[in-house]
Amino acid sequence: MTVAGQDERVPAALRASRAPALSAEEQAVAKRLSGGFGWPTVVLTAALLSVEIGVVALWAVGVVPMAIGFVINSWVSYAWYTVHHDATHKAISGRNPKRFWIENLCGNIAGYAIQLDFGSYSANHLKHHAHTNTPADPDLAVKGPLWQMPIKWLAATIFMTIGAFPGGNRLVEKLMAKMLPPDAPASSDREKAARARMRRLTQVGLVLLLVTIPLGWFWPAFLLLWLPGRVGILALMILFQWLPHFPFDRTDRFGATRINRFPGSTWLLLQQDRHLIHHLYPTIPWYRYRAAFRELRPLLEANGAIIQGTGTHPHVPIQLRETAPATT
Repeated sequence: MTVAGQDERVPAALRASRAPALSAEEQAVAKRLSGGFGWPTVVLTAALLSVEIGVVALWAVGVVPMAIGFVINSWVSYAWYTVHHDATHKAISGRNPKRFWIENLCGNIAGYAIQLDFGSYSANHLKHHAHTNTPADPDLAVKGPLWQMPIKWLAATIFMTIGAFPGGNRLVEKLMAKMLPPDAPASSDREKAARARMRRLTQVGLVLLLVTIPLGWFWPAFLLLWLPGRVGILALMILFQWLPHFPFDRTDRFGATRINRFPGSTWLLLQQDRHLIHHLYPTIPWYRYRAAFRELRPLLEANGAIIQGTGTHPHVPIQLRETAPATT
């Protein structure tokens, strides 16, 4: 499925729920900062591909130690999702049909790089926007204390790997059925098809990894490509899903996500420290979140937006734990 048709994957009622009425000020800022060709994201795509391949090449000639290469490519894997994400929201093409092929190309390259099928996961992400922090939100799986994230990541990685082997999918489905609450809604045909596409991509990755064994390349392939991809997913779970939405207790427009800034967060997280901007105005590309926040901060504060960390006066620390309920 191409990027051009991605909105058809979400019912019209859900698409409408993602488009609340904006004030005149918001409309002006969102219109000015949206649209146009997302060349920074295309450059980012080329840069990430060059770095990931370059790290392997530099290790091969003895310039970069494998441990350093692992760390670099793990961050690259996290950054790949920014490309994936902007392609999902048509922020690369600027919704110009003539550029959809570029958007689709970038999104699929990112999807293959982190084994996160572009078409199927994009539909999942759009559902997250439609139901943020509600029981229908697929990202609610990360809800809980921060210490649980590595455990959930490890379980997901094990299930993903087992499910890729013949007969493994049936085993995973049985295990998941026991873990889910009895009243959990059954998966739709669309969701089953999406999981099948994700599984096929995982199978391709594992097959390629197995092929490296007789060639004597297993450890560099595992430590410089496959494992960094999984570590990047862990970073994605913590920094892109958990941190901006914690404590998952609000569903109102200005409170369902938050802004969390710390020294270096703008570049380390590729401006996702201002994730609230994305949820409010999904057509604005990642590299303009900071500008939008700067212009709209008074409006956000007036509407009860959650702004924490660097730049708050008086200082508001980033909340990382559930607050205890008040006692009387």
